[in-house]
Amino acid sequence: MRMTLASLIVVFGFAVAPIAAQERSRNRGPDNAVFEHLGLTPDQRDKIKAIQDQAQQQNAPLREQIQQITGGKRFRDLTPEQRESFKPQIEPIRKQLMENRKKAHEQISAILTPDQRKQFEHEMHEHRGSRKES
Repeated sequence: MRMTLASLIVVFGFAVAPIAAQERSRNRGPDNAVFEHLGLTPDQRDKIKAIQDQAQQQNAPLREQIQQITGGKRFRDLTPEQRESFKPQIEPIRKQLMENRKKAHEQISAILTPDQRKQFEHEMHEHRGSRKES
């Protein structure tokens, strides 16, 4: 019985991981909460998706570099001493990630109408606020 239960837990764990990754990726793109109230046209959705895909491709190697530096740990899971010791290596990578995000944000804003842009900025502000609270 214990062996069967343990086997089920292991199998279930492997089955859930890809589903969780899929859920995270669903929260990105022109269908996520930040974009849902904008009334995007199909053309706008396609362009935004392309911008986000490009940003993700640019950022993936940078995120991998951070993972290698931190030994696979999230930055927030590091001790204060570890954070301080990794900071000189991570800071230039973090700046590049922020620059890529800013560039994508500007490209998306350029696609939107003035009304959509105003709503987008409001939604982004709300989204950032909710992330800080959690």
